[in-house]
Amino acid sequence: MEAPELFATAVPEEQLEGGWDRALQGVFGPRQCLRCVESPRGVGSLLTIVQGRMQEHWQKGQDFSSCGQWEEAVICYTKAISLDPQRAELYEQRAEAFLQLCDFQSAKLNLMKVLMLAPARKQHCLARLALVLDLQGQCLLDQELYSEALEAFTHAAELQPHCRVFHQRSIVCLAALGEFPEFLQMLNRELEEDVRNPDMYVLRAFFYKRSGQLALCLQDIQQALKLEPQHRAAQVLWHRLVRQGQEAKAQAVLKALRGDLRGALYEISFAIESDPLAAEFFTLRGTLLRQLKDFSAASKDLARARELSALGSPEAREAQRQLVLTYNDCAVRCYALGQLDEAVKLLGEALQNEKTEQGLYANRGDCFFCLGELTYALADYQQALELSPGNRAVQERVAAVLHEKGCQDLAARRFLEAEACFSMAIEHDPRGALYYLCRAMAKRCLGKVESSREDVALGLRLSPTDSKILSLAHLLFPRKTVQAILRSFARQTLDETLQSPPRLPYDDA
Repeated sequence: MEAPELFATAVPEEQLEGGWDRALQGVFGPRQCLRCVESPRGVGSLLTIVQGRMQEHWQKGQDFSSCGQWEEAVICYTKAISLDPQRAELYEQRAEAFLQLCDFQSAKLNLMKVLMLAPARKQHCLARLALVLDLQGQCLLDQELYSEALEAFTHAAELQPHCRVFHQRSIVCLAALGEFPEFLQMLNRELEEDVRNPDMYVLRAFFYKRSGQLALCLQDIQQALKLEPQHRAAQVLWHRLVRQGQEAKAQAVLKALRGDLRGALYEISFAIESDPLAAEFFTLRGTLLRQLKDFSAASKDLARARELSALGSPEAREAQRQLVLTYNDCAVRCYALGQLDEAVKLLGEALQNEKTEQGLYANRGDCFFCLGELTYALADYQQALELSPGNRAVQERVAAVLHEKGCQDLAARRFLEAEACFSMAIEHDPRGALYYLCRAMAKRCLGKVESSREDVALGLRLSPTDSKILSLAHLLFPRKTVQAILRSFARQTLDETLQSPPRLPYDDA
């Protein structure tokens, strides 16, 4: 008879095995990976297990990143972070993955976490964070979300103050938002710190053009092209200004032809602001100012046109001609106002630029004549005759000067000199009755009675009712009528004398 078992149980063996399986499932769940472990002590600690799994997820994340599978990489990095939330490298690599996915906000949050966990990597982390903000700002700028873009660029500039590109993009946002005072202030400050950046000059040039400050706009364009001659934006803006100037000039010409000189002046002034190096614009404005009697401004514009033109070019010749006309017109006005000295000075300046214009010599001769400078007046009139032989108006002026000199000699009892002057006056103007009268008086004083009578007859033939001639005729022809005096000389002889051609300048030779 067998002995009875100690501690006998009423629970069957199959039921015990089922309870063990349920206990294991409560610990490990549905997984079977650890159930086969016969010796748990050999597996290691829980920390070792967690670190192993973290490294496993981390490596998978790096593998996905190297293949460009950024979403899978983010999932792996997130699993690794859940196992080791204090490892800064995981956040940094997840931030890079988020950046590649253009999830800028998540990238920023991860980089800020790196800053907290790894202060030693502060500089590198700040640089990456600034890059993220810059990329975010550029995306917002492309979407025309200027306020949000400005905020991103400003934050980036705060993180990396030495990086000028963030300041420059902030300036662009300010311009787009219409914050022009702050924009210009920031832009000027930027140019003070970086004077060799052509982009900033072009940006300010666009602002000046928009605000109508074309002179400043052009100045910045020129500075940009000086720094970078092939700068595309600067060239485009320059050509736009040139085209704008040509259009304004066309409008000025059209208004001038319609008689609207003030309107034409406004248009050509705008053209000059657009392109202040175009000589033709200054020539046109100078011409308009001359017609409007603003001679001082006209002479300045025409002198500027001459400076801008190539020596001997058609533009230079036209500017020169208009400048001479301006001096002449101003002198004529001074002459009318009795400002004879000023008129002589202006005509002298005109003759320095143009020595072949007979009208200038004739006009200056008129001024000298009124000033009593008969020698200078005669010299100018004779020069005008050399340039324009046979000019009747100038010959009459020469005769008037000679007559005046003859009268002075007659009053000084220099009768021979007086006779010579009156004779030359008659040669230049044979139909001047007064000249015959004066020569007759000089001849009478010299005892040339018969020749004096002939001059009186010629004077009567030209002006039978002149009181002075009639008075002298009564002295030389007592008790004779005018008809009798004229009959005493052959009419044909008188007519031939009166119709003799005027004296030419080269006759003196």
